[in-house]
Amino acid sequence: MGHTGTMTSPAASAKTAAPKTYLPWSYQYNAWIRVLICVVTGIVAGVCGTLVHRLGTQYNVPIGLVIALLIIGLSAWSARARSGVVGLAMHLIASSGVVAVASIATTSGDILLPAGFYSSGIPFFSQNAFWFWFLGMIIIQFVMVFLPKSWFVIPAPKALSTAHRQAATDDTAADEVTQP
Repeated sequence: MGHTGTMTSPAASAKTAAPKTYLPWSYQYNAWIRVLICVVTGIVAGVCGTLVHRLGTQYNVPIGLVIALLIIGLSAWSARARSGVVGLAMHLIASSGVVAVASIATTSGDILLPAGFYSSGIPFFSQNAFWFWFLGMIIIQFVMVFLPKSWFVIPAPKALSTAHRQAATDDTAADEVTQP
């Protein structure tokens, strides 16, 4: 990556590639740093989703679950766009690891995330919010592996001149990271 031309997101095609200066800051680093960013965003998304996933469950309205799954979905989309399937896999490991660790009971018997219990006086979503959150976040990220690569491209801005588009097309072959 020792050139001065353009850099594309790993999933970008030659015709729609945005030059390096038009990509978000986290897409402009080398592959190792981008994967590290995917891990950090996975941890942050897992923590944020865990904090909000139970909102509204006491009324059997899982609005917090919807928000949590949107957070994880957007973060996972960015991870795949930033670093391909490898970045998405690291994001999945980090986010699900955070939730799994938070659901472990402590030695005193306290637990942050109650995982499925039954009580006749508690609404359904309140009893099962953890399972919807944990399994939902894994399913969303797993499904993203099989989505078309073209769905994870950050296109060049429409106002970009023809000369910039041609320069991006010429340098794209050297910049793309091959993905499995």
